[in-house]
Amino acid sequence: MLVWSEEFSIKNQHLDEQHKAFMQLVAETGAFAKSTSPNKAQELESRMNAAIESAKEHFNDEEKYMQHIGYPFLNQHKTRHRELISNLSMLLMDIEDVEHSAKEFYECLHNWLIVHVLGEDKQIESYRNRLHDVKEIPYSLEQKTKILAETENIREGKWHKYICLCLLKEFQVCDALHKIMQEEGTFVRCKVCKQPIVYRDSSLDDEDNFETLAKKYFKQF
Repeated sequence: MLVWSEEFSIKNQHLDEQHKAFMQLVAETGAFAKSTSPNKAQELESRMNAAIESAKEHFNDEEKYMQHIGYPFLNQHKTRHRELISNLSMLLMDIEDVEHSAKEFYECLHNWLIVHVLGEDKQIESYRNRLHDVKEIPYSLEQKTKILAETENIREGKWHKYICLCLLKEFQVCDALHKIMQEEGTFVRCKVCKQPIVYRDSSLDDEDNFETLAKKYFKQF
C-alpha cells in the first residue's frame, strides 16, 4: 500500500490530516477484508457506517475550502463526493455475502483513494499553484509511477526512455504514464534541473551537439 508522502499534500493541514486518516482506513479495510473474524458481518456494517460519516464530514470541510479559494471545478467535485456516499450506502444496504461485501468495500475505498484523493483532490493544489494551466503533473516521476502501480501492471508493460536538460541523464517511464503524457500533453519535471522530461526521439540520436538537441527537444517549453 501507498504510505503518506508530502507529495500528496494539498497544502491545507486540516484536509491533509483527513486524507492521511483515509489512507490508513484503506489499509485497515484491506486487512479486514482478508480477516476471519467470527463477528465479521457486524464489524463490516460498523466500519461502513463510520466510513460514511467520516466521508460526509471531510467532504463538507473540503467543499468549504474549495469555495473559499474560488476553485472552478467545485460543482464537479461535489458530484464526485455524492457518488462515493451513494456507493457506500448501497453497499451497506446489500450485505448478504459478507466476504464479497468486505472485498467490495475495500475496492470502493481503494479506487476512491487513487482516482479522487490522489488525483482529483491534488488538482486543488495544482489550481492554487497554477500548475493546472500548464498541464504539469503535480507529482515526481517516482511518486506518479507508484500511484499507477496500484492499478496497473506496470512491471509487465513496456518502458520508454525520457530525457531532461541534465547532460547524459535518462529516465525510464512506464507505458501507462507515457500514454498519459503523450495523449494529454502533460509532463513531470526533473528533480535536479527542474525542467520537463521529454520522450527521447531515437531519430535524433545521430546529433552530436547538445545545444542543438536541447532546442529540438525542448522547443515546446
